[in-house]
Amino acid sequence: MPRQPQKSSGRLAAKRKLQNTELVDAKKEKLETNSSQINAKDSGDTKDCSVESLTALQKAKIENNRLKALQLRKTKQEAEEQKAANYKKIKQSVAVEVDTGAGFFIDDDATENTDDLDISDLIADEPFVIAGDGQDVECVECCRPFTLSFLRSKFKVNVCDDCHDRETHRLITRTTAKTRYLLKDSDLDKREPILQFVTKKNPRNNYWGEMKLYLESQCHDRAMEIWGSMENIEEEATKRKILSAKSKAKKYDKKMNELKKEVRSSLYKVELSGHTHQYSEETYNEETDEYSKSCITCNHTLTYEKM
Repeated sequence: MPRQPQKSSGRLAAKRKLQNTELVDAKKEKLETNSSQINAKDSGDTKDCSVESLTALQKAKIENNRLKALQLRKTKQEAEEQKAANYKKIKQSVAVEVDTGAGFFIDDDATENTDDLDISDLIADEPFVIAGDGQDVECVECCRPFTLSFLRSKFKVNVCDDCHDRETHRLITRTTAKTRYLLKDSDLDKREPILQFVTKKNPRNNYWGEMKLYLESQCHDRAMEIWGSMENIEEEATKRKILSAKSKAKKYDKKMNELKKEVRSSLYKVELSGHTHQYSEETYNEETDEYSKSCITCNHTLTYEKM
């Protein structure tokens, strides 16, 4: 009896050992199969999956998908460009305008400077006019003879176009000439010799008024003729700034006082009804032969005669 369980346990152990061996062999076989397939792909033994093996229907479907993707990308690009253009238009329409003091406004982010202009910007636009009798004159810079010149034609300055300098022959607007050199309209238009100028369309908008551009060197000479020196001009400009600040302060104080009066007047009601006198008994003055009586509340005295 005791030997039978030993036989059955031995059979079970042998069976389990056999199953484990079969599992190990199966795993080894599977690993060998996978490795052989990988090697076959690397060596080109696998089935060819190139475009040549595709059918005509598959090729047409691939081409159709490619065209759809290109069209979608193009549509997105156009939408982004349109969005950027709209944003730029909106930004330009709401740009802050700055008063240049020259009779027109410019955008705050404007990069073009209309205050000081170079002569070369106008030479190509302005027609030449032969000054005087059309004879040659000598250039004050290079001492060479010349006949046609922008400066000679427009400002009566004997300088040829080759010698014009950006700093020396700079153009400024009429308002700049008045604020920088403290010149009046009469100094520019009536004082002899009358300063020459050229007109140019406003670079910001052709429908705005034209700018009057003067030669800065001539404006400087006219200021020296009136004020004597730049120190006097700076001193006068300082005085005007102080007076302007005082005037603004006075206007501000006046407006504040008016506002205070309005606020205070709204805090109480004005008594519109008149005062009624309450007189005491009348008295008689024998010397003047007059009667008088006084108000009890306001001390008003009423004098009168009786017939």
